[in-house]
Amino acid sequence: MSNDLGYRPTGTTDQNYGSPQPSEHDGAQPYSAEPTRHEQRSSTPNIADRFADLLAPLSARRRRGLIARLSVGYYEGWRPSRAEVAELVAQELRRSPR
Repeated sequence: MSNDLGYRPTGTTDQNYGSPQPSEHDGAQPYSAEPTRHEQRSSTPNIADRFADLLAPLSARRRRGLIARLSVGYYEGWRPSRAEVAELVAQELRRSPR
């Protein structure tokens, strides 16, 4: 006899009380350590989502910095247009590399 906690009475073998294996017919998916595309995306929208294509040429460090500037501006009431963000990206790209 087995219960939900995996208890097997002493003297039994896996032949009688083996753990269930997923089959191709029961719809179970094998576990994968790799996150899916959906899991890689943030579930919470942020200020930079609309401008992802404009921010793409920046390095990760500069992108995070610009996103921080956009976030601070947002909470101060600034709602930048695409043209404004494009100009900020151009300014960042003109600056000397760090």
